[in-house]
Amino acid sequence: MKKILPILLSSLAAAASVNAWQDSFEGSISQWESSEGSSLRSVEQGAGVPAAAITDGVKCLELTGTKGHAWNQLANRKDLTTQIKTSTTLSIDLYVPQSSLPDSGWAKLQLRMYGGQGGGATFDITKDIELDLYAEGGKSYHVMWDYAADPAFKSDVYWAHVGIVSIASAGSMSPVYIDDVQFSDAHQIEAELQTDAFILGDEWSLIWNDEFDGEKGAAPAEHWRPGAIWRNDGTWRDSTLAHEEAYLDGKGNLTMRTRYKDGKRLAPYLVTSEDGTYSKEDSITFGPGEDGIFIEWRANVSQFKAHAAWFALWLFSDNPYAGDAALGSEIDVMEYVPYEGENYSVMSKFNAAIHIKDGGMNIKPPQPYGLVTFDETVWNTWGLYWTKDIQVYYLNGEPYWINRNKQYISTDDTHGIRLTVEIANGDPAKGNKNHWGHAVGRFEDNAADKLPSYAYVDYVRVYRKNAK
Repeated sequence: MKKILPILLSSLAAAASVNAWQDSFEGSISQWESSEGSSLRSVEQGAGVPAAAITDGVKCLELTGTKGHAWNQLANRKDLTTQIKTSTTLSIDLYVPQSSLPDSGWAKLQLRMYGGQGGGATFDITKDIELDLYAEGGKSYHVMWDYAADPAFKSDVYWAHVGIVSIASAGSMSPVYIDDVQFSDAHQIEAELQTDAFILGDEWSLIWNDEFDGEKGAAPAEHWRPGAIWRNDGTWRDSTLAHEEAYLDGKGNLTMRTRYKDGKRLAPYLVTSEDGTYSKEDSITFGPGEDGIFIEWRANVSQFKAHAAWFALWLFSDNPYAGDAALGSEIDVMEYVPYEGENYSVMSKFNAAIHIKDGGMNIKPPQPYGLVTFDETVWNTWGLYWTKDIQVYYLNGEPYWINRNKQYISTDDTHGIRLTVEIANGDPAKGNKNHWGHAVGRFEDNAADKLPSYAYVDYVRVYRKNAK
């Protein structure tokens, strides 16, 4: 049995304050400007100001817009260029009284951020906050916007502004309230989370693991069930599902092999649960719980080189694509999609992402296209620290992604762990590119030294933080 300790690197330097800038309207509001047709003022609780509108201190900002305008920029602040350029996330508390909303149709508030190098804006991005017209009395909205993850965002600007816009199908909303506006850097992190060393403390307990011990050639434990079974024909994408292509190597590792044999593209797809298809008794699932969870994988992809195939370490809930993270999600901790082309290579990069709705509503790490550089020639350890408020993704003990956007943090406990190989051939009509955009051609046309391809998993471990 291997000793159950995570692989650690040296600690990162202690981070500064997580919050780079805050305004809760306790002092002057002179830097906030009302747009044409709107006005603003700092207000205290009482005199008709709802108690729920004030979330920090004793004051908030009241925004009043002219009735009859479907689109109205209520407020703007222009002195935030440094904060916008050096931060990644904007959070804000909003309160909309029911009396400010139209009786029917729809209404939303919009956070707007725009900036440029000269007179014109070189980027202009927005985040919509859909409003509940029928929330009795009114409703509070806590918004986290990871604006730096928007592909259109540019930090190389001389000026940048932030604004708040109201849009309604039946006239403008007035008044609305804002409080506790914060800019923060999602790369900054609490000192205790700067490495995954916290898992060694007495506050954490190992609750589930597979060390893949056993005889050479033996099948993995029965808790690894065949996945992608919903089609009922033994195939998924361009592969034939082959559970037998996952087997123990006799040295404490799981081998996951993909190959072309007898006219079939064989790929193993192992899960501990399957979208609610397996019974609860036959499933093993996880979620953040009340106190937090840490999941760790150690894997090696040095022999996984076949184009059109990819290897992944991820989680998938019973209800991942409802558009509401609270109901479940797809959490891609690591997807390795090897490709070596004439113009670029992704052999030393992996992808990560969170999906809460098919065809959209997903976020990726700050790296371009969600690709993180790593040494694919050696063993690596991936970890996921997961609470109801934050997800921290680790590579070899150091964070590569800190997700504080609660819109994408699932609190559901039906997430099964997945170790998968998938195959997707290139589409000849699209230059033989697969849905990743790589000109992979056909799996079976890989060079002889790329087939079979092998990925290895040393262990999977799940820790739960002990209740206080």
